[in-house]
Amino acid sequence: MTAPRSGHRRILVGAGSYADARAALAILDRLSDFGITDIGGLFLEDSGMMEAAASRMSALVSPRGAIRGAPSHQALRLMWQSDARAFRERLMQLAARRALRWSFERQPGEPVAGLCGAAQSWDWLLIGHLPSGAHAGRVVGIAPAREGGDGVAQLTEALAHSLRSGAVLIPDSTSEAEILARLEHLHAAAVVVDAASGPFRTAAQIRALLAAARCPVLVLGAARIPTLVEHNTQIPVPPRGQDGGQSG
Repeated sequence: MTAPRSGHRRILVGAGSYADARAALAILDRLSDFGITDIGGLFLEDSGMMEAAASRMSALVSPRGAIRGAPSHQALRLMWQSDARAFRERLMQLAARRALRWSFERQPGEPVAGLCGAAQSWDWLLIGHLPSGAHAGRVVGIAPAREGGDGVAQLTEALAHSLRSGAVLIPDSTSEAEILARLEHLHAAAVVVDAASGPFRTAAQIRALLAAARCPVLVLGAARIPTLVEHNTQIPVPPRGQDGGQSG
């Protein structure tokens, strides 16, 4: 990665499963040289997703051919607890290794809406999503024609270099529909956007971006995400001088 940058950046990372969170934390580890001092973890428990998962698993077949019933809500909640615990432990380990302040919360809600609502007091937002494909993809940046240091283009190229992958820059003047169509045909490792300048600002737009990209999405200018979202969780930044956090 390029030379470390000074600053005091706070980044909120979140997901609705441990698999998605692990993918986001792998990207976060690569970003630690960019002045990050505080990291917050937010695990969102989506009841709608739980209901859909239960209905899809209504007729499971065991390895011996036996028909099993769908997992109960209690079993799915235990899975959530396990995922949240693993997420917290991985976040804590990363923070200790990088000497960062950290905090962690577990809340109900749809992941993208919850994270966008919680990001108002943070500088960057990193939304987890397990990348598709077995091989490392490219890093895609939705970048303005002109921007200052540590902007989308620079972060995209630095992250691609760290991942030993390629960088793809798409002008943010490109229509939202065209960007989504291009992402659907790209194998991406991560996508970088800026809520302060790019076409993806609302929770609904970021959700569509995440669905098309199928990989972690890093949103710069997180405080510029509109506040009228479906969730109002606020994850407090750890107080200065503390190097730890607690689970909510």
